[in-house]
Amino acid sequence: MKAIERLSVIQQKSQINKNWKHKELFRILRKDDIWIIAYKNIKSNNKNLTSLISNEIFNKINLKILQQLREKVITESYQFKAVNEIQIAKLNCQTESFKLQILNDQIVQEVIRIILEAIYEPDFSKQNFGFCQNLGPHDALEYIESKFHKVDWVIKSDIKITNSSINNKKLCQILKKKIQDVRFINLICKLIKCYSLEQSKYSNLNSNIFQINIVSSILANIYYNEFDQWVQKRLKMIKKSIIIQQNQKQLSEQIIKIREKLKKLNKNSENYEFFFKKWKILKKQKIKNLNKHIQIEYVRYTNDWIIGISGDKFLANQLEVEIIHFLEVRLKQKIHFIKTNITDLRSGKVNFLGYEIYLTRNQNNNSCPQLRFDIPMDSVLKKMEEKGYIKKLIKGHRSISKVNYTTFEDIVILKHFSQVCIRLENYYSGCTNLGKLQYIQYLLYISCAMTLSHRHRSSIKKIFEKHGKTLTVSNGKVKVSFPYRTKWSRMKKKWQNNRKFVDLF
Repeated sequence: MKAIERLSVIQQKSQINKNWKHKELFRILRKDDIWIIAYKNIKSNNKNLTSLISNEIFNKINLKILQQLREKVITESYQFKAVNEIQIAKLNCQTESFKLQILNDQIVQEVIRIILEAIYEPDFSKQNFGFCQNLGPHDALEYIESKFHKVDWVIKSDIKITNSSINNKKLCQILKKKIQDVRFINLICKLIKCYSLEQSKYSNLNSNIFQINIVSSILANIYYNEFDQWVQKRLKMIKKSIIIQQNQKQLSEQIIKIREKLKKLNKNSENYEFFFKKWKILKKQKIKNLNKHIQIEYVRYTNDWIIGISGDKFLANQLEVEIIHFLEVRLKQKIHFIKTNITDLRSGKVNFLGYEIYLTRNQNNNSCPQLRFDIPMDSVLKKMEEKGYIKKLIKGHRSISKVNYTTFEDIVILKHFSQVCIRLENYYSGCTNLGKLQYIQYLLYISCAMTLSHRHRSSIKKIFEKHGKTLTVSNGKVKVSFPYRTKWSRMKKKWQNNRKFVDLF
């Protein structure tokens, strides 16, 4: 049986029985086809490679080299070897260390990822939108817009991000629940010890050094899937207990009233049968109506999550304590207690995935209220100030020249500012108030013009006269212009689903 056929069998068993124990996974590594697939996947996805791995190195790899790599892994003699850490100069005149991966390590990682995906993908929660294929932050936000508009309270907490927010020992314990192959577990443990599970990206103007830990996304989902499963079970139990309590209370009141009427009537009379049938109808109708009022929703994106509850705040407080206890004791996570709070959407705002989410107060009596998604201007403007685009004044902000870009060519400056503007416009395309997005674009627009004027020691007026309203710059081969937008009223709020977003700045 080929490796692909074996993986399809593993996936089917995981779908049928979520508690299935997978054994002898190391046999899959003996097949050539899985190594060829892993090699092709990495070659086709340039984002997994650094600029230091050239196409010549890739072209030299053949089946014989892959078989030699496979034999080292099977005999458990393979060791993950990261290239020595190098210091990469950043644009803010600082340096950061970067641990490079060798090509063999990336191929082995891809093989591990393929196997883990077959085992765990059927078990992942539908409320998880992070590190999933064809899903991005806008998918999570759209789900919130459709499900959270009737909730009263939102529980939100932030996990402290350290060098690695995932506890390696706890991760190995979670893997052992479904994987009973010691050699395969040992291979993953070797990988975890060598590389951090955090993603890394470093870029400069001339070349991008982009490297991602291939297996980190699937391992992070496996780790936080424990939290997903616990939350879903707990919410079902809470919802069921609330329904039972409310039904018992309401039904008991109905039974008392109808019994009093039935005592006064003769069993053989028509009125007795009428009230008896009416009691049954009211009982069914009351259960349906009560079920509609109870709503508890949950969404997670990587290690960021929110829970929405309609009902009493006491229930939200109780659930908050249970969640913090689970994350700290079971998953060994460090929680920001100051940033852990319960918010009323009609009197406060919840920050989630770079948006401020809230309900307007005049929608209290609305049968179908709509959530508002606004740009957190304070945090965005603070980030722009740190990056050198704007300067804070006593009242408001003003654009400034981005000094560390004045030594670069005009086309490089325009490319940078246009990319930042497009990324911000794409990510905040779901915002309710487009005026805030327009203000951010205007600040970047003037900052770009000021950077060009600083470079040429000229005035902004002369820059606009030379390059036009869109600041168009050409080097003979490429023409770049600032994505200046004048008619914001035509731009409608929309979510860009199935899209992975990069850093905004």
